[in-house]
Amino acid sequence: MFNLSYDSALIGFLIFIRISGILFTLPIFGDEPTPVRVRVLLSVGLSIVIFPIVMPEWMDALPKSGLELLFIVLKELFIGLSIGFISRLFFDGIVMAASLVGYQMGFGIANLLIPDANIQMNSFTAMHRIFLMLIFLVLNFHHTYVEVLVDSFRLIPCGMPELKGGLGELFIYATASVFTVSVQLSAPVLVALMFTMAALGLIARAVPQINIFTMSFPTSFFIGLLVYVASLPYFPEIVKTKFVENSRDIGSAIGWMTP
Repeated sequence: MFNLSYDSALIGFLIFIRISGILFTLPIFGDEPTPVRVRVLLSVGLSIVIFPIVMPEWMDALPKSGLELLFIVLKELFIGLSIGFISRLFFDGIVMAASLVGYQMGFGIANLLIPDANIQMNSFTAMHRIFLMLIFLVLNFHHTYVEVLVDSFRLIPCGMPELKGGLGELFIYATASVFTVSVQLSAPVLVALMFTMAALGLIARAVPQINIFTMSFPTSFFIGLLVYVASLPYFPEIVKTKFVENSRDIGSAIGWMTP
């Protein structure tokens, strides 16, 4: 019916494997809210779109045995997972910043089970995560991942990633950047809350009759939320800057795997 040869079907399958590895680890697309069947269908759709533009030399020779095909599949899956892993780190760093702030504001005492993320997080982090997803989609950052897909097929031949030493260093650096980004983004609120707690401590020493413990939660909540709302207008630009840095890391990862 479709007049599809064995060679074309095999190449399409390997394209699907790499794209699936990327999509299943990307932020938003790879999260629990996106059903598995939707991710699979999206991978199939992208594979059909990318298949005609893949260069003929992308696959030098067909595998001669099932074992050789298995190794190629694992390599393609590694390429996809590596790109998706680097892409997700900046998103996790920003969400981690909200977790630090929410804990200091007092929300850590009542974590919620977020069904769409399949994890527990406080209500402040859940709200911040929704804001981040909206900014991510409104600024069309997801279009960059399509470009990354095309570039990976253009630069990395089928089953031939070069596992250079710089790739491991990049993974370590990108993982460490999660904590760096989280501290940088949460610093304004954390500093404000630190001075607030210091002021409450002075009041407790000066006027012992005041029950500072009952005042600490509403005070920290109000001050933290006030600083957070005041910094929201700058948040899209910060997210854009961090995404540009993350895009460079993705390009570096592809470069380290390019033969």
